Amino acid sequence: MHLTISNPHDWDVTIEEAERIQNEYRHQVTLSPLPTAKQTSLTAVVAADRENRILAVAVTVDLLKHVLEVAVGSANTTFPYRSGYLAFHLAPAMYQALARLNWVGNVILVSGHGLSHPRRFGLASHLGVLLDLPTIGCARSLLAGNELKPSEAPLIDWVTDAEGIVGIAVYTHRAKKPCILSIGHRCDIESLFAFTRLWMKDHCQPAPMRLARSFLRQQV
Repeated sequence: MHLTISNPHDWDVTIEEAERIQNEYRHQVTLSPLPTAKQTSLTAVVAADRENRILAVAVTVDLLKHVLEVAVGSANTTFPYRSGYLAFHLAPAMYQALARLNWVGNVILVSGHGLSHPRRFGLASHLGVLLDLPTIGCARSLLAGNELKPSEAPLIDWVTDAEGIVGIAVYTHRAKKPCILSIGHRCDIESLFAFTRLWMKDHCQPAPMRLARSFLRQQV
């Protein structure tokens, strides 16, 4: 599949320029239902920093959790690892991995945040807007939004900020941290609930993301 970046920008920028880009591009995020009827496959993408070189893995799976394709990408980085600005550190390598896939899923699950971000434009939203593809953010902890402390499990609760609902927190056990799913691009809150029923079942992390992280560990 040929992926193109619409309205690209430079990745080698200062922190101040990165914040300006986030504030400019955040207005391009679209909230709409995921194509549930056509959701026959999903691609998960993860990345890690390895001595100033970023390594990324993209994995496409079908509804039965069968791996259809795996691709690896890498990129040098000059932008530092900074909370709230991970797109500038990780996204170029993630794009390389995604671009090498022949089969990109109907939805891209990104290891990182979407709207649950201080400027409502985390890594998942950033990639989604640049590729104009449906994306969901998948993170292991809150970056922005309310603290959630459920009394029972399993439980799905809202993640909100001052502007409204940005995602959901999925708890499978009250003694464990939740999985934070957030709206990325071309997605809405109802779609996140449908996503959990389709891809998560009883595990605290979506199956495609677990597979992608496993493949990434094998690469380093």
